[in-house]
Amino acid sequence: MQSAMKYPKVIYLFLSVSLFQNCNQKEPFEASNALHTIEIKKDFLLNQVNELKFKATDTIDLERPGNPPLTTIQDVVFSTESIFLLDRKHGLLKYDDAGNFLQSIGKKGEGPDEYLMPTAIYLNEVENVALIADWEKMVVTSYDLEGNFIASSGKIPGRPISFYKEGDNLLMILEGIESYGEGSQTVLVSSINPTTLDLTSEVTTLYGFSSKFYRIHQYLRPFGEINDTLLFYLPRVRLAGLADHMDTIYRMEVGHLLPEYQLDFTDFPKSDTIQIDLIEINQGYARINLRYKKASYHLMLDLTSKTPTYSMKLPAESYSMEVFPKQLNKDLFYSIIRNRNEGEEENPKIVIYALSKKENNLSD
Repeated sequence: MQSAMKYPKVIYLFLSVSLFQNCNQKEPFEASNALHTIEIKKDFLLNQVNELKFKATDTIDLERPGNPPLTTIQDVVFSTESIFLLDRKHGLLKYDDAGNFLQSIGKKGEGPDEYLMPTAIYLNEVENVALIADWEKMVVTSYDLEGNFIASSGKIPGRPISFYKEGDNLLMILEGIESYGEGSQTVLVSSINPTTLDLTSEVTTLYGFSSKFYRIHQYLRPFGEINDTLLFYLPRVRLAGLADHMDTIYRMEVGHLLPEYQLDFTDFPKSDTIQIDLIEINQGYARINLRYKKASYHLMLDLTSKTPTYSMKLPAESYSMEVFPKQLNKDLFYSIIRNRNEGEEENPKIVIYALSKKENNLSD
């Protein structure tokens, strides 16, 4: 059984950023007077300094009688009474809030009510609809929350990798295919109507780069926000010896990306390779899954004060995108924690964490 996503050893040989107003007209990078620098010192990372605390508050065990064996979990969405989990092999699965399997929703296949390579879920309890993004078929399929097929979109102009709710709009992030396989790749963004599955705005090419080794769909959360400002980041490697260890979080404005935060990894030798595998931006924090010298770290930045506030080395045996804490709401996070019983892997647990300021009366 697969226990974690596989990661490429080399992600970029060269990265070029191209911004567009529309699909046909290329626009240059726009300068920003509001660029904020955040220094991340090597000692801060390695000494695991933190002013915040993640405290486990609940555990949902998915290893229960009758539950299907899970492989790689692509996405998890929590409703009021249920958990919707997207598994790479089994597709969309529905559980009760205690972790008991209830039903499969849809199935893998070529039919109009089926999906081949699902990458993300969007859930709307008010409208009683669940959307599944199908990277392979380049469609979005909808079901009601009881598992009944509703509709399938027409073929969309890119491979869908994630959904992002921005106010009243549902954004769909796509991987461009116009130069697929030629080393030149793009990130597209559009709005989609969750009821009709129609694209409600023109597809805009937001970000472009060149690489022989990298596919965007492995990174499902390129967007985030702070103070109602939409931010964008595409994880990448600062290759050893080729450049300073700096990176950028961008602000999105009407199809443009403006540099907003510069991440400056100071005191790191140029001979070292730093790789950011995942970044999640919400509620004023940027939380980063970072690899350095074959070790993985959970790093948190306070975007308001422009300072790093948390660093923790993750256990090597559990390193994956699954174990990285993802935001559930303002104060709660969740991780997928794998179980091992005498060397045999069981279904994982979903562990819920609360984030708080570290106090003297809180134990580590």
